[in-house]
Amino acid sequence: MKPLDFNPLPADAVPGSYSLRGIENFVRAAEAGSFATAAKLLGVSAVAVSDNISRLERSLGVRLFARSTRQLKLTAEGESFLQQCRQPLRELDDACRDAAAATALPQGLVRVTMVSAVGHLFVVPALPEFFDRHPGVTLELDFSDETTPLIAKRFDVGIRVGELHDANFVARPLGPLRLPMVASPEYLAARGVPTHLDDLRHHVLLQQVIPGREQRFMLAKDGDSPGSRLRLLPFPARLAVNDPQALLRACLDGLGIAQLPGPLVLAALRSGALCTVLPAHAPDQLQIFLYYPSRKQLPARVRAFVDFVIEGLGQHADLLADVDAARG
Repeated sequence: MKPLDFNPLPADAVPGSYSLRGIENFVRAAEAGSFATAAKLLGVSAVAVSDNISRLERSLGVRLFARSTRQLKLTAEGESFLQQCRQPLRELDDACRDAAAATALPQGLVRVTMVSAVGHLFVVPALPEFFDRHPGVTLELDFSDETTPLIAKRFDVGIRVGELHDANFVARPLGPLRLPMVASPEYLAARGVPTHLDDLRHHVLLQQVIPGREQRFMLAKDGDSPGSRLRLLPFPARLAVNDPQALLRACLDGLGIAQLPGPLVLAALRSGALCTVLPAHAPDQLQIFLYYPSRKQLPARVRAFVDFVIEGLGQHADLLADVDAARG
């Protein structure tokens, strides 16, 4: 049995304060019949074993061993103490083994929060493969576009737009997120095609409401060159919803112009059901990041999900696709 990593009590330990290391040393010595043999099993010196047991005896106020130069025998109190310690020590050792196994074998619950578009388009369709690979892992998925604090809400992993700037987490970039403005051909035929950003004030705008943010502005590049400064467009919306899928449906039905994640509108652009609006002003600086705690001993269940997402979603073709070139 591997020795447990507990510190012994100091020499001036008070009664009632018991060293787990001392108890372990006592049990091993009693079972082995000598301090020397117990020391070999524990990987320490015989003197250390003797000292640890002596401190334990002082804490308990009883002698556990009747020592002599030729043999080591348990006292009556020692025999009783041994019988009471064996099972709890085994259970404690099993608990240590189980904790260590949690970092080696993927099993247990992983709680993940992610932007809804990524969840619907990339994560959920890949779940059959993930569960086939890791039958011992269960998932709890939170689809939210708000900047949910991972630690406060006890999430293991987060998929978010933008950097977190938190030293407690590792940030792995998954790919760019393009935010084109789109509208149906029918809407544009009826209301005209905007040619400048200021033209949008004369159009029906559909906007997403992000929990925790009172502002409902569209985001656009100030110029039409790559890397141009981003600006907020303070034009009022005719319709505001907190679900990008509902916003897409409204846009497809010709209700107005919406700004949506590129992967979400890619199929509609390819089929001609939607057209891009002012494509040169679509933001191109945003990135999707995968976040997880910066611990060296990351639980295997969390590592399994992190590796799977990076493998399947990292630099995915639909994230890299040119939404303007996708028009049917």
